[in-house]
Amino acid sequence: MDMEAGKTLTNEEVIRELLELLKKNAMKEQANDVFEICSYVDGLEKKIDSMTEELTNMQNQIKEMQEDTLVNNAKKALSEAQERLNTRREQIKSQVLEVKAQVKSTAKSVVDEGKAKGRTALYRVSEFLGIKKRLLDIRENVRGAIKTTDKDIAKTALLAKEFREAGQTAANAFRTFADKPEVDYSQKEQKHPITKAVLAPMKAVKKMLVSMKLHLDASIDKLDNLAMNVKLDKEKHMENMKKQEQTEPERAEAERVEEEVVYSPMVAEPQEYQYNADAFEARGVDEVKQELAHKEVAKVMEDKAR
Repeated sequence: MDMEAGKTLTNEEVIRELLELLKKNAMKEQANDVFEICSYVDGLEKKIDSMTEELTNMQNQIKEMQEDTLVNNAKKALSEAQERLNTRREQIKSQVLEVKAQVKSTAKSVVDEGKAKGRTALYRVSEFLGIKKRLLDIRENVRGAIKTTDKDIAKTALLAKEFREAGQTAANAFRTFADKPEVDYSQKEQKHPITKAVLAPMKAVKKMLVSMKLHLDASIDKLDNLAMNVKLDKEKHMENMKKQEQTEPERAEAERVEEEVVYSPMVAEPQEYQYNADAFEARGVDEVKQELAHKEVAKVMEDKAR
């Protein structure tokens, strides 16, 4: 792999640290978004590496093509097509490396602040949206490469067809000269060396470019998704904080009322006890009075009996 240090974003320590922080702070969706974005960038790197191999192979095949006047003229056109693709590849590679560097830089900044200030600082992960412009530029470059490659594929296919037909015509001319029957090549599937040397690699490169575009489409969508998830999480967190602040006075009032309820029986209890003591004492006086009255009546009756 000829990309920077050959190390994928998903294996970068700072990215792993960021993902761990997000998960620990109940931001699993955001962690998944970041991981997928990094995976898409890694996928772009792999496609560029594969393109490099195909274009190098194409260049070598063109050099090895047999030397004659007709082929030499074709080789120049084919080499130019190969160079156009290679230039696009270099541009895309440079753009992807810039994206990779920005992702790592943003991740480090978010991790450092997240460690210092906690969960709210992790909302800065939405700053990954800053790479969206770069990804859009890459996608535009890839689209241009696809169009250019389609044209070169069509030209190369036509060139291969003409070479093949010219060869068949020449072969039949020799057969005619040698009094041999001509061959109906339309009934035979034949491919010119150009097909293998240039056309096949071109088609392989185009396939990679289309795959890269799909990766870019997905990564751009994922960036928008990450920003939305951060926004929703932030709004939810603020709403919970607001509710907590609103219920704080109610909680204080409830605690105050509870204290009064607990305190009231402690004040009322002696009063209740006093009230019961007075009642008991009142009953005692009545009983004494009744007993004295009873004794007095008994004495009167005893005197009369005498």
